Parts: sequence; structure tokens; C-alpha cells
Amino acid sequence: MKTEADNDDDTLGVTLSNKALGEVPQRVTVPAYDRSQLSAGIVHIGVGNFFRAHEALYVEKCLEIPGQESWGIVGVGLGDGDDKRKKADAIAKQDGLYTLTEFAPNGSVAVRVIGAMIDFLHAPAAPDKVLTRLAAPETRIVSLTITEGGYNLDEATREFKLSDPDVQYDLTNPKTPKTTFGFIVEALSMRREAGLKGFTILSCDNLRSNGKVSRTAVLGFAAARDMELAKWIEQNVSFPNSMVDRIAPSVGPAEVSRVNGLSGIADQTPVIGETFSQWVVEDDFIAGRPSFEKVGVELRGDVEQFEAMKGRLLNASHMMLSYPAMMCGFRIVDQALRERAIADYLLAFLEKDVIPIVKGPDGVSLGDYKRSIIARFENPAIGDQLLRIAQNGVAKLPIFLSRTLGELLSRGGSFERVALCLASFDQYLRGKDLSGEPLPVDEPHLTPGDEELLRSDDPHAVLRLSPFEPLAMADNPRFVEIFDATKARLRAEGPVAALRHAASAL
Repeated sequence: MKTEADNDDDTLGVTLSNKALGEVPQRVTVPAYDRSQLSAGIVHIGVGNFFRAHEALYVEKCLEIPGQESWGIVGVGLGDGDDKRKKADAIAKQDGLYTLTEFAPNGSVAVRVIGAMIDFLHAPAAPDKVLTRLAAPETRIVSLTITEGGYNLDEATREFKLSDPDVQYDLTNPKTPKTTFGFIVEALSMRREAGLKGFTILSCDNLRSNGKVSRTAVLGFAAARDMELAKWIEQNVSFPNSMVDRIAPSVGPAEVSRVNGLSGIADQTPVIGETFSQWVVEDDFIAGRPSFEKVGVELRGDVEQFEAMKGRLLNASHMMLSYPAMMCGFRIVDQALRERAIADYLLAFLEKDVIPIVKGPDGVSLGDYKRSIIARFENPAIGDQLLRIAQNGVAKLPIFLSRTLGELLSRGGSFERVALCLASFDQYLRGKDLSGEPLPVDEPHLTPGDEELLRSDDPHAVLRLSPFEPLAMADNPRFVEIFDATKARLRAEGPVAALRHAASAL
């Protein structure tokens, strides 16, 4: 399968590099600063589309402010394989430059070249270079987008899982680590030995209390290695919570061709985003930070309320939408929303199941937020893929639905809408929709026990998956009754009828 890094046809336009910035078409915004004067104050682990369309853009805007030159970014990729190596090569060929194309709901398009990432290190090829960069005194922030499941916490105990084979390897081979936390803790150990202070660890993943989650993971790993080091980290590292929000869809060959045609640039690693973007962060940066407050970042003390609002409304809506919509045969988000039954089901989930039990941040209307979610999902220019949202559901569903479902279970609320999502998820895990069309399943966080359970004849296997165990859904007779009826309705009457029934439930 081709990846975004495979499109190396420079006949489409200018080939990105520092030297070629002056040749970029005038319709494209280019960095308004001298890249040669930048130094790296941020190391970012997990250089995916979201990071490049979100955090890197805010840093890019900071770099345009005089005096911010020390906040360039060094990207770090931990994954290995042909696609990861090709991506690293493509980034290097373009001197870390890439295009961000933003699509507004009214059809307008804006393209800019992002220059904030001044270097990229592929960790499997050069772990020593990554450690050196992390341990350097210039590094003051280490930011993360390692996915919801990348923090390696046990769903039941919320403690760091030391049994993971890569974690065990890192504990015994600290100089050649494989994991995020192996790299971070070894780098902090090196800083401690050199008499340096720590840095800020800034999670930009879709997790409630992501700063606290990061702290649990780092300290859990560090304590298993050296309790005195763990105590030093507690005193010398900060872990601010943050809420991030922007839709940045996957970029395949068709999207590469489309945006390169718009920009006149032969970009091997372009990214796409909606015009909406939000970043709310606790102002807890132990070693300093860029002038985020000047570029639209909201520095607030009530980040957890923003996280709760986004996770339980927007992210949960994405998950609630994706599986039933794919059962209807849809593969693109905005196209799915044009089906009235899907739109009504999603609105019913928000209005009946979530908004009554969620408290929004001061000054924020949950009704307005709900309307903004629907408007963003309906943006036809984004072309966001339902599979992008659906995949890794084993990690994401518990994060975004557990609080709401837990409250519904405890107070006897309506289960029909969540039951339909889980019944559709059950079908997705079989690798095909209800019409037999294939659905590529990518669920890296299924345990061997989970996989064995799914292969069994247990009709409630999906409810018993290890991440769902704390909810005990399979032990709730009323939920099981509704889940069984929903599965039967999906097959007997079809997904549209099931959606209409779920939407109408009180």
C-alpha cells in the first residue's frame, strides 16, 4: 500500500527545501522568519498528522514573534518498518518542511509551509542521538502524541504496566530504549547526573487528565528502575494537562495529489486540517515555554472541564458515529451525516445521554458546542475517514464512553444508543459491514485473551473485552437485554431501522 511518503513525483511543482522556499508560489504562506537562526527547545515524540496540523502550527506562529527563535522542534519517530523509514527519509529530503492545507466549511482553502520542525530523528536507527537531544540543556519541553493506548496503563488499576515486553527490555537496556518512557526516563537520568534540571512533559493526546496520565507513566517506569530517580523527577519535571482539538484526516495518495495541485508544491508529507483549532493548557511549564498566549492557546486552570466536554461530546460522538455509519455502507464522515437517521441518532446521544450529565467550563455553552460539533462533522471539504476514527477502538471507546455509560448504568438511563455503537463495533471486529463489504481492522491493543474471546461462541464477547471489564456490562441484565435486541434488529431490519429506533428511545 502506498503511503504519503511514496509520492515523490516532483513534476507537480516546487520540491520543498530550505533553498527552494523562495520559489514557492505566492498563494502559499511561507515561514516569516529565518530558519537558520532557530534552535530546538522542544522535542516531540510521535510525529503524525495531528501533531503537524496542531501543535506545530501554534509553535510556527510563535516563531514569527521576535525573541522566540529558541523554540524550534525536533521530531522523534519511534516506530520501525519500511513505511516509517520512508517517512523519515522524506522528512529529511524536505529539511523538515511540509504543507498544511486548511479547508473551511464555505469552501475556501489556505495553504502554508510549516518550518517549525528543524530536525527529525528516527529512534530505531539512532537511539543515542535521541537520548542526546532529550538530555541537552536546550530541551525544555518534551511533547507527546503517542495515541491513547500508548501510555501503557492498566485499565482496571490505572497503573503503568511493567509486564510489557518492550518495557522490560528498556528496564534492562536503558541506553538503547524502545519505548517513549524508556527514552524519557533515561534522558532525565542523564540530566540529573549532569547537574541539569528537568523539562516539561506535555501530552497532546486525547486523554482526560493527560498530564496526570503522563506523570503516572513516567513515574511508574522510573520507580521500577530507580526510586531515587523517580523522586528527583517528581521535583524537577512538570506535567501540565492539555486539551487539544482539531480534525486532521489521513492523507493518502489521492489527498497528496489534491493538495499538491492546490499548492503547486511537490510535498511528500503534506497534512490537511479543518480551520477550527483549539488548545487549552495548564500554565505549568517548569523550564519555560513559547509565547503561546499570543497565538491563540488558552492558558487556563480548568483544563479538565474542557477535556471532559470534548471527550464526552466530540470524541464520543466520533466513536458513536463511526461504527453504525460504516454498517450503513458509509466511509466518509460528512456523507454519513447526510443520512437523517444517523444525524438524529447522534443528536439524541448528545442531547439525551451526555449534556444532562456533563458540566461545561465557565463561559462555554454546551448547546453551542453541540452545534459546532455537527457543523464540523458536516464539512464536506475535509473528507474525514470513518475508518480513521474507528480503528483502535479497543483503546478509544473506554476512554470516551466509559464515564457516560457508567453513569447511565448507575442511574438506569437509556442504553439503546450506546448498545447500537457496541453492537456495530462487534460487527466491525469481524472485518466486514452488514453487507459483507470488507473493513480493515486495526486493533493493536487487543490482548491474546481478548482475541481468543472474540473467536469464541460467546454472544457477549465484545462486552467482556479487557478494557471494558470495569463497566461489567455483561453482568447488567438490562444492558445485555438491550444489546441483544439491538444486535438482532441490526441484522433483521438493517442499520437505518436500528438507528431510528435508538434515536427515538427516551
